[in-house]
Amino acid sequence: MSAVATSSLDGFSVDAAALVDNPRQVAGAFRRDGLVKVKRILPADVAEAVCKRVHEELASRRAEGDSTYFGDVYGYEDTGQRWDLKLRLSSEVKDALRILLESLQGVLESLRPSWQLTELAAMCTFPADPGQPVHADTSHVYDQQVVTVFVALHDIPAERGPTKMYPRSHLDGELHLGLKEVDESCAVLCTMECGDCVLMDSRLLHCGTANKSDLSPPRSVCV
Repeated sequence: MSAVATSSLDGFSVDAAALVDNPRQVAGAFRRDGLVKVKRILPADVAEAVCKRVHEELASRRAEGDSTYFGDVYGYEDTGQRWDLKLRLSSEVKDALRILLESLQGVLESLRPSWQLTELAAMCTFPADPGQPVHADTSHVYDQQVVTVFVALHDIPAERGPTKMYPRSHLDGELHLGLKEVDESCAVLCTMECGDCVLMDSRLLHCGTANKSDLSPPRSVCV
């Protein structure tokens, strides 16, 4: 079994224009694979403005010490290296959210006509974070499908701790029950450029990888 992700994310990628031109086709690929990467869905200046706001809020919320503004991060609660920050609806966040939802509307309606936004947060990972265990965010048996949208607020190369995903694992009951192991050779590493996003079925097996960079501020994606 390979120890690294070898499959290319390119095979699961579309340009932002496809969301408007062929939303049902994109939705069909998402149902099948459990993920879709969308290139350049946000203008870089919009993503960078949100990134600046996120880092300001993270510093402020950490200083306050109020856990209300943070979610639990599987595998690394209270270690101080991986933070799930609940976002305020600042002007920067509203601008980005409007662009995202206008672009994704057709795909989301194809998946579930009565869809609704349930969470708005930023996942921030500091250098030396060792990564997460492989997991799914929701049960493939008991929970409804949730579409998680990871938006890159800056370039996320391999050394900066991108999420690793296992295509089509959201429909594999044996994997979820632990009756077999994940095939690492089928995994994809979700490297992204600023303004890209990855849509993920919440039942898909995935994990945050180690942040091996020395770059500051922390690696950040909106989810």
